[in-house]
Amino acid sequence: MYSSLNVKKGYFKYQQTDLMNLSPEKIIDRLFKALISDIEKAERAMSEGDIPTKGGRISHAIAIVGELQASLNMKDGGEIAENLYLLYDYVIRELLMANLKNDKERLKDVKRALMPVIDAWSQVVKQGDKGGVEPTTQKIDSNVKQIHAAL
Repeated sequence: MYSSLNVKKGYFKYQQTDLMNLSPEKIIDRLFKALISDIEKAERAMSEGDIPTKGGRISHAIAIVGELQASLNMKDGGEIAENLYLLYDYVIRELLMANLKNDKERLKDVKRALMPVIDAWSQVVKQGDKGGVEPTTQKIDSNVKQIHAAL
């Protein structure tokens, strides 16, 4: 009835259209969710000894972090952008080492480092939907400073 290729093409077109209709804040929110999903899938793959899946999920996670890092506005972003840049740099290094050493603890550390930023960003998206983001933006800055101090 349906060819697998046509279904995949249709789904890909739907995803492209869906992303084009999202605000930049919601796109970043989706990237964060995909990043955490990749890390969790890599953890499971490590536990199961599934090296190809582990490597693929970690590689995808690194690509997401690279995109997040590249999207930072270093000129106008001030200290928040600088701190996020450093956090993303740390995350990429830890993901690489977790993959190389098959180290689930490094993956857990990465999730712990990212969750305050992801949670705060989720609040930015919710506040943006309601028309105000300033208090949550301050929360992100505070969380990033705490993470940076801990690194």
